[in-house]
Amino acid sequence: MNCANTDVLLTGGARGIGRHLVERLAGVVRAVAVFDKDAAALSGLAATHPALKCYTCDVTDPAAVAANLAMLERDGFQLDVLVNNAGLIHSAPLVNILEKNNRVHSAEAWKQVIDANLSSTFYVTSHVVDFMLRRRKKGVVINISSVTARGNPGQSAYAAAKAGVNSLTRTWAKELGAFGIRFVAIAPGFLDTPSTHEALGEAMLAKIREQVPLRRLGEPEHIFQTLRFIIENDYLNGAVLEVDGGWAVSP
Repeated sequence: MNCANTDVLLTGGARGIGRHLVERLAGVVRAVAVFDKDAAALSGLAATHPALKCYTCDVTDPAAVAANLAMLERDGFQLDVLVNNAGLIHSAPLVNILEKNNRVHSAEAWKQVIDANLSSTFYVTSHVVDFMLRRRKKGVVINISSVTARGNPGQSAYAAAKAGVNSLTRTWAKELGAFGIRFVAIAPGFLDTPSTHEALGEAMLAKIREQVPLRRLGEPEHIFQTLRFIIENDYLNGAVLEVDGGWAVSP
């Protein structure tokens, strides 16, 4: 697939890694649309990049997803590539032995993390694939996962959600490959972003750097480079690409 001839929809693109991906994609693809629930951040993004199509949408709400995708369709967006980037990092032990009360992992936090990372991927992808099938279009869906899908202490909900994303990627690749729709996941390692620092803290990140064979955190640009490779490689399907500096294979 030629990037210059593609329309890309990215969820969670108003801030963080998503914003970096949006801004880099805007320079290499035909058109970029963004779904994000943060109206203020989305407005700032649109003001900086007026060519973008920006839609305020909570992707954990299936009705909102359907309504905004219908609007995107009416606006003439071709939708060749979907990037499911929206998500929420959360860290909490299953049982906090240092607490006297509220020791058990919050059920509310569990649901919030699963909805933000896994359910949103299901909701958006189902409607986008239907769009592609109705038009007999080939396309690619890129799911942003995480190396924590392998299991990471203190991140039960997040790890479970990302493992689910990997499973959906492989399932849909088998289910829809015959229609020319590809599914690939990018599993970043630990990236040098404000959300990572906030979620894990500096002491934990110092330990992680020592565990990464390259002895450093990744950058959002590494994810963009992988994203572009996936779009352009038409024989890549059903894979989970770990972009982690070797963290997953370290002892």
